[in-house]
Amino acid sequence: MKKVLLGFALSFLTIVSVLAQSKTITGRVTSAEEPEGIPGASVVVKGTTQGTITDLDGSYSITVPDNASTLVFSFVGYLTKEMSIGSSSVINVTMDTDVKVLNEVVVTGYGTQERREITGSVTSISSEDIENLVTPSFESQLAGRAPGVQVTTPSGILGARPIIRIRGVNSLTASASPLIIIDGVPVVDDDRSSVNSSNPLANINPADIQSYEVLKDGSATAIYGSRAANGVILITTKRGSTGKAKVSYSTSMGINEEVSRFELLNGDQFVEIANEKITNVNPNATTNAREGVNTDWQDLIFRKGFTQQHNLSISGGSEATKYFFSLGFTDQESPIVANDLKRYSFRANIDHSISKAVRIGTSLSYSLTEINGLNNGSNSLSGAIYNATRALPNVPIYDPENTAFDGYNVTADGATTGFGNNLAGPDNNIPNIGFVLDNNIYRSRAHRLLGSAYGEVDIATGLTARTQIGIDLTLADDFQSLDPRHGDGRSTNGSVFMAYNPVFRWNWQNTLNYQTVIADDHNLNVTAGLEYQFTNYYNFSAQGTDLSDNFYRLQNLISGSYNNQFSGGGYSEQGFDSYFGRFNYSYKGKYLASFTVRNDGISDLIGDNKRGTFFGGSVGWRVSDEEFFNSELISDLKFRASYAEVGNTGIDAFAAFGGYSPVLGGAGAGIGYARVANGALQWETSKKFNVGLDMTIGKVTISADYFTNDVDGLILAAPTAPSLGIPNNEINQNVGAMVNSGFELRAFANVINKGNFSWNTDFNITFIENEVTNLVQPLTNTYNRTEVGGPIAQLYGFTWAGVNPANGNVMYLSGENIVQLVGANTWRAYDPNDPSNTTTPGSAPTQSFLGNTLPKWQGGWSNTFKFGNFDAEIFTRFSGGNYIMNESVRGLLGLGFSNNHASILNRWTESGQVTDIPRLYSGRDANTWQNSASNSRFVEKGDFVRIQNIVIGYTVPAAALQSAFNGAVTNARFFAQVQNPFTFTGYSGLDPESNQFSGQRQFGVDWNVAPVIRTYTLGLNVGF
Repeated sequence: MKKVLLGFALSFLTIVSVLAQSKTITGRVTSAEEPEGIPGASVVVKGTTQGTITDLDGSYSITVPDNASTLVFSFVGYLTKEMSIGSSSVINVTMDTDVKVLNEVVVTGYGTQERREITGSVTSISSEDIENLVTPSFESQLAGRAPGVQVTTPSGILGARPIIRIRGVNSLTASASPLIIIDGVPVVDDDRSSVNSSNPLANINPADIQSYEVLKDGSATAIYGSRAANGVILITTKRGSTGKAKVSYSTSMGINEEVSRFELLNGDQFVEIANEKITNVNPNATTNAREGVNTDWQDLIFRKGFTQQHNLSISGGSEATKYFFSLGFTDQESPIVANDLKRYSFRANIDHSISKAVRIGTSLSYSLTEINGLNNGSNSLSGAIYNATRALPNVPIYDPENTAFDGYNVTADGATTGFGNNLAGPDNNIPNIGFVLDNNIYRSRAHRLLGSAYGEVDIATGLTARTQIGIDLTLADDFQSLDPRHGDGRSTNGSVFMAYNPVFRWNWQNTLNYQTVIADDHNLNVTAGLEYQFTNYYNFSAQGTDLSDNFYRLQNLISGSYNNQFSGGGYSEQGFDSYFGRFNYSYKGKYLASFTVRNDGISDLIGDNKRGTFFGGSVGWRVSDEEFFNSELISDLKFRASYAEVGNTGIDAFAAFGGYSPVLGGAGAGIGYARVANGALQWETSKKFNVGLDMTIGKVTISADYFTNDVDGLILAAPTAPSLGIPNNEINQNVGAMVNSGFELRAFANVINKGNFSWNTDFNITFIENEVTNLVQPLTNTYNRTEVGGPIAQLYGFTWAGVNPANGNVMYLSGENIVQLVGANTWRAYDPNDPSNTTTPGSAPTQSFLGNTLPKWQGGWSNTFKFGNFDAEIFTRFSGGNYIMNESVRGLLGLGFSNNHASILNRWTESGQVTDIPRLYSGRDANTWQNSASNSRFVEKGDFVRIQNIVIGYTVPAAALQSAFNGAVTNARFFAQVQNPFTFTGYSGLDPESNQFSGQRQFGVDWNVAPVIRTYTLGLNVGF
């Protein structure tokens, strides 16, 4: 009995001792993607096999020894996380997505593919990277986030379309923009507005987007054949998933402001400079400027614009039916008065499995986008930036007694802004911009319906047939009304203009896909398909001038309210059919190959040239899967190479056809010979070559690519002899060629992931060169010139040689000699040994190349941080190697009776003075500043580093939400954001990305462009 009692006592003491040396820890494992909890996550005591897994809502409970110091949390697709135990009995963990997961599924043309097996150059961007950005359209969110992709927002006017270039400029006269496909439907990206610069891609709600895939090299894009020369952007919108309905609401509100303003003369300084211009020409002349007020007209056109956006979605579904519905509203006021954008959107995505073998679904979106714009013409008298920077700063804006012009300071006849105390009004009779912005109307409105329906059938094991029909319908209408009293409408006694510009596209795709594995090692994926597409473009317009009363112009064109009527219209169409196939092969997952062929026919060409066949192929080798590969440092290594030939359909409608067009003559309406046919006209073709590698070294994943793109058969208007009688003495021919080559690098890593703190970084940079290799003749515009041997659109013009310190004369290069301007238009040689000598004749300045306008390097750097429930991102974008013609400042140094840039105060005034502003002579702008072309005096480097976004967020703990809302609210995150807070650059203009022209042959000119927008917002994301 004593032995039994002793044994029981020993056992009891042992149990008590063990219990005293262990404790129970509970908690919950969640992520940003799974805020309701991650089921099945592993929780293990570090250094042991003791562990558990989380239940359906991510909760866990584990008993650990008293000496245990760390718990290790892991789950597929997430970074492993270690948490110190310490004295804690409750440990909640937020898992971070593994940014280098190789098995992620990537959307490719007409299908999907695992990332590890991709042999082409494809960049993916998820919705989490961009979902909180407040932007008018989705493509501006891509800027700096994908290597090889340049997205430039040329101005701060809402509605202005960003310029997208993938691996450089790939055409001279045809489209250089990428093909954009949304849920399988190629969308129309033409600007359909006749009144405002209106971006058709702004009709699409960015909050509905799940992911972007950017296809860059020939292998990735070849499946799109004739449309792939400029790259492809694939957009996938959000869809439902199995589970209970999840309601999400996001909102943000804030302000927009201009990033910078021009430095101008105040009223007192203007009087001094304006009068000096006159007296330097004639000391006895009567001057016009008189002391008055000090007015900054920029205060009138700039404002703090309110911005808000609201997005509501519901998603969920059963095993059979999954759904996603959303509503969106965006309201943005530009920092420029009178400019705003509103968008209302709706989306419905539904997927339904009729049986295990049959599936159907639909994607449908509708949006209404309304833009109120303004005249911001670079040289327009009523252009907001031009006007506000030239208006006389010594006169007031308002005249309360002038009721005929709504209390604005306007001359009695309405011809120009009031003189104030001056003896003359501003040059060119520029109007009072306040009156113009208040009374003129520029409205663009677009209804857009974008949808598709699909059906899939599993015919046999591994064999699936799919058909999809998609539509893109845009109903765009414009309204412009100009007040007859003052400004642009005065010369016609008022004007009302209306236009209707619809476009309709249907696209039908049919594909067969077969996937199988042979003998466990050979993985085959074969796709074959055919596609048909047809697009109709319509437009018609009506205008009335000489209005009977101002009352009738505010809402619509009213019959009988105008004396002069005008109308116009047009029609165009384009169709093509396509047949394509793709073969993907993988042996043991380490030897990879992909081959594509596509045959396209397009209506814009003639005869046999209507059709083109495009081939592409790529190979890959996963070295890290080889048995001989044994590296503790490198965990993944893949080499890949590709080559393809693709085309460009972005040419003129019926470009190869000749024929007649309607004309008006003295005898009335008739027809006239318009264009000569060229039956030999063919596609513009691009031969794309790419070699690259993907590698993971420790925590760092690297992707690097070298590429060349040999573009041939560029369509240009080749000149013909006038004696041939060909209209415009030109004919479309395939006579141009150029090459783009470059290097891309992307590196991303989880730098730190310890305890409650994690840091992820993602860096990319692209180096690119462009060279034109063939032209019929140089292509010259006012500021740019394109020649064989150089890049597209180099700045071309006069070379500034400074200011002669002896007499203040402006100097330029004439050949290799320096000449100086004497008087209004006389050139004299400059002798540095005798600078005051102005007697030796000299020839006029000559022109030369002044700088490349295409950036030679660009990229972005994102850093995201998490600490407990707080998160932050700092996103930086950079670009450089290009030059900008600062036409804004050249204009602001004008020698007429208008305001000037403040730098004009540094003008030459006495012998020996060294300055870059010559002596001021009224009316001598043309030769002083050489206004007919670019001028190296105003050509500046465009290098910049921009802090694009700073975001700080806080996710409310799940326990707090459960306690406060009893499970009704599943997740909530507050955030604050600023976009474009800082730009570091040597450029003296408002912004180094400002660009008046968006065409390929005329670029790099900053000419009274509205400054880009800085946005401050506060927001909330909440789930129910």
